[in-house]
Amino acid sequence: MTIITPSAPAIPAGWYRDPLGIPQLRWWNGMSWTNRIQEDRAEIQTWSIDYIDSALDRRAGRHTAA
Repeated sequence: MTIITPSAPAIPAGWYRDPLGIPQLRWWNGMSWTNRIQEDRAEIQTWSIDYIDSALDRRAGRHTAA
């Protein structure tokens, strides 16, 4: 496992791609890699309500000023 030193920049705790290259996510606790793993999931695409409203307007033939 990798341990950062005080001189290294701090990386926030979270799920990251496994540093071993395995197609899974591994938990980084802010100081070192843990044994906690989970399946690598595809990112979820989110859309803003403005984008959706604009797309619906275009689909309905209504054009809005840019």
